[in-house]
Amino acid sequence: MTKLAQAIVEETVSENNSTVEFDVGKALLKKEKEDEIRMRLDEFAKELSQVSKLRGKE
Repeated sequence: MTKLAQAIVEETVSENNSTVEFDVGKALLKKEKEDEIRMRLDEFAKELSQVSKLRGKE
């Protein structure tokens, strides 16, 4: 876990156990979204590279 996620979890554990599940779930969703964005950016970079190569040949 990252330090931010650990801090959120530790802070929430002392307050309320049901909130811990929510905060951890929220952190996991954020990580999934970040991973998806990175994947899309990588795909875009590959496509851009291919187009750049094609334009350079003309």
